[in-house]
Amino acid sequence: MSEDDALVDEFFSEVNDKYYPQVMEGIELLEGGDIAEGIEILSRPLHTIKGVTGFMAGFEYASGFTHKVEDFLKKVQAGSVDRSSDNITLLSRAVNMIFQVIEQLKEDGVPDETEPNEVLDKIADASSGDGGEESLAFDGVDTEEKNGVLVLRVKDARVHLAAQRELLVSALLKAEPGGKVLVDLSTVLTFNSAAWDTLISYSEAFEISAVGLGPACKEVFFSWGFDSNITLFPDEDTYFKSVSN
Repeated sequence: MSEDDALVDEFFSEVNDKYYPQVMEGIELLEGGDIAEGIEILSRPLHTIKGVTGFMAGFEYASGFTHKVEDFLKKVQAGSVDRSSDNITLLSRAVNMIFQVIEQLKEDGVPDETEPNEVLDKIADASSGDGGEESLAFDGVDTEEKNGVLVLRVKDARVHLAAQRELLVSALLKAEPGGKVLVDLSTVLTFNSAAWDTLISYSEAFEISAVGLGPACKEVFFSWGFDSNITLFPDEDTYFKSVSN
């Protein structure tokens, strides 16, 4: 293993074990209305990520993107950007996208700049005083009726924001009262406790199960005890075999 490979491995170990949990804590505070404390917590990992990726060959784009997000965070903190709910949602989305960018660089070596550029355009508008009114675009949830079950296929890689939870609820309410609902998270990297809580709040109205959980999703799912209300299956085939018996 080269020194560069060792640096990348060490960095991503820190991302998963330290920086990402800090960022999730900060975002949950933002969403809960404790903006000052949320920004304070976010500042530390973002500053470190910006600096470290700047020294990592191939990750310069992540450093530049993080720098622009950090600047936006500082403007919100200083009050030069209005702390409207739309701007706070934009800030949360931008912070989440940092992790999407660095994961993409690790896996593919090049970023897909389409969505980051969209976010940066919104940041520029908000910073100039023209932003904050347009709804943020998310991939959302696809629904499918299959063998009497409403299947919800969550398409966003990270589900942490109130707007995403609203999309999840809108899809969930397409089920018949008392009906079976299967939540497919096979393309989701992280699904925070607030998103699970949203599903739990409907577990008495619907019989909710889940499939396709990756490591981070499983960690939150089991550590918070959500398995007491939602049944987890290893895959969709196993689920449908169980409901057909």
